[in-house]
Amino acid sequence: MEIVTPGAANMGLFVAAARVLLLVPGPAVLYIFARSIEQGRTAGLVSIIGIHLATLAHVAAAAFGLSAVLASSAWPSAW
Repeated sequence: MEIVTPGAANMGLFVAAARVLLLVPGPAVLYIFARSIEQGRTAGLVSIIGIHLATLAHVAAAAFGLSAVLASSAWPSAW
């Protein structure tokens, strides 16, 4: 099996795209920012904890194979 490495042009495009994606805030960041501005530091910290706990739950479910089960089930496609 041969290992294929990207060329300099492709690597440059990848690095540029990665930088853009890192600089643009996502919905979680905007939610935390808006909640902190409107309701204060404590509400922002609670939002951070909630988002991280939900992320951990999602990672745990994926590790146990729940994502594969849901993706292969016919129930979500019936919506």
